[in-house]
Amino acid sequence: MPLDMVDTCLCMGAGITMAQGFHWTEPDSTCFAFMGDSTFFASGMTGVVNAVYNEADMILCVLDNSTTAMTGHQPHPGTGKNMMGHIVDKVSIEKILEGMGVAKIVTVDPLDLEASIQAVKECTAVKGVKAIIFKSPCIAISKPQGKMQVSSACIQCKKCIREIGCPALITLDGKVAIDEGLCTGCGLCSQICPVNAIGGDGNE
Repeated sequence: MPLDMVDTCLCMGAGITMAQGFHWTEPDSTCFAFMGDSTFFASGMTGVVNAVYNEADMILCVLDNSTTAMTGHQPHPGTGKNMMGHIVDKVSIEKILEGMGVAKIVTVDPLDLEASIQAVKECTAVKGVKAIIFKSPCIAISKPQGKMQVSSACIQCKKCIREIGCPALITLDGKVAIDEGLCTGCGLCSQICPVNAIGGDGNE
């Protein structure tokens, strides 16, 4: 499950410098470092430069929702708006990474499961520092439409619960169900279901 792959969890970009260090202690493993777009601008770039400079072999995952969701949605250089509320040119994370010498950069919608898996495979096949920018709107700002539902075709394999760790996926009386209060309608569960038993508005 997603949370089971986390070995360490520290804030403000520490994952980048830790991942490049782990590469030297565990050269046969693939290290991933995750950070949000606002953290990338605030403290992540120096870590990336050092990772490239030190010839680390790692994958950086930038979770880009074009806001600073954790601390109040204030603007940052990638949002296209400054602190005075003026519209300005967005600073491109892709171009910054390219300028730093990152070996491969892929931008993908994290709600497209197949494309996301392919992006990870592509980056794993390349040596050096790679980056996947998972770009999707923040659900606190761009409210999704519709909810997912489990149909009677469900075979109760619980693959959806095991593989994505979504808090909206629950068991109710021993059967898979979706908590509508937590569901954002993203559709990831419908992409995982082997019998197409999960659907919803725009995700049938």
